[in-house]
Amino acid sequence: MKLVFPHKEHKDFELIGDNFSIGSSNDATIQLEAVGMCENHATIVKDGEDYSIKVDNPAAMVSVNGRLVKESREVREGDLIIMSQVHCKIISEKAEVPDDNRTRIRMALPKFVLRGVSGVYFGKTFPLRGKTSLGRHSENDIFINVDGISRKHAIISVVAEGLEIEDLGSSNGTFVNGEKITKQTIKIGDEIKLDNIRFLIQSPGMPAAQNQSDNPKQAQGSAQSSSNNLSPDSSGSAMKWMITLVVLLLAAGGGAWYLGLLDKFIK
Repeated sequence: MKLVFPHKEHKDFELIGDNFSIGSSNDATIQLEAVGMCENHATIVKDGEDYSIKVDNPAAMVSVNGRLVKESREVREGDLIIMSQVHCKIISEKAEVPDDNRTRIRMALPKFVLRGVSGVYFGKTFPLRGKTSLGRHSENDIFINVDGISRKHAIISVVAEGLEIEDLGSSNGTFVNGEKITKQTIKIGDEIKLDNIRFLIQSPGMPAAQNQSDNPKQAQGSAQSSSNNLSPDSSGSAMKWMITLVVLLLAAGGGAWYLGLLDKFIK
């Protein structure tokens, strides 16, 4: 789900997480600068698949579909939320755009994408074009709403050699393939780690990588299954063949001795 602003005065915000504070404060998850906007204006709360908006500040003016919110109110997809003079809506990422009969310009696929492989970002894919900023501030191109992520954590740039990542003085550092970096060229297959959130550099259309460390039980189960396939049936079959071979050799030796074929070797 996304929080979108129909008037386009603010960037759309992807709702990943459970609580999203809204206000003019620098500490707000969604920072909005507008006349009448309080530092802590309201909070969007996610409970399962449901959303609601909560108002703790009595001076904050919030309405949903024209109805004033005193404490909290359920918000459904498409409901119009007005905070101070800011209009916004919660919509699904898959919501269809009405057809206005205009020819659509097909955007070229990006050469690189960033795929989440851990936490709430597992399976999510972000295109990498030009410069892509990552951090806990809502104005970043990739907003990562995790406490261990700095407000402006890192930036990934498309360069002639491929990609380049630069740490922006983050508190917990930026890591490439387990090594802490300040600035480094990266390529397809490299793992990027910001705090405990991990991503992979991939090209569009690549299947999601299966990381055994993400599911050690599955890896252990596979190894045990392979071991079970080798025993006891495989060991039993090998033993049977060895016994059969020994019996045949003994029978052949006994037959040769009976026929006198071994006399010249015995004398």
